[in-house]
Amino acid sequence: MITGLMFFLASISAWAEKEPRNDESSMTSAEEIAPADTIDTAEEAEPTGLNVVMDGSNLEAFEKSLEKVKETGSKEDYKGLKGAIDYLLFYDLGAGRDLEKLAARLDGLTANEVIKRVGWRRP
Repeated sequence: MITGLMFFLASISAWAEKEPRNDESSMTSAEEIAPADTIDTAEEAEPTGLNVVMDGSNLEAFEKSLEKVKETGSKEDYKGLKGAIDYLLFYDLGAGRDLEKLAARLDGLTANEVIKRVGWRRP
């Protein structure tokens, strides 16, 4: 019985220690944690890897988009994108095996959407 009473008192004291304090010394304002201008939002962050939006306005811009995927993504992602572009260059009848036309057709798509257009399944 004494053991049960000691266990009960110990659990109450542990519970009381976990209660948050409301005094001003323990309160931290949001400004103290991080100023609002230093927090990156999803809208401000540059897309990386397969989330890079392909710019097909001209071949130079398209190549820059490919380079960005290569720099920010994994080797497998880049290889998959290049393979998808090669496949589409050959089989996309609207592009007529013309890279400039294909780039224009892929303009505004993310690298991931380009890969999905081919219909390949990733392991």
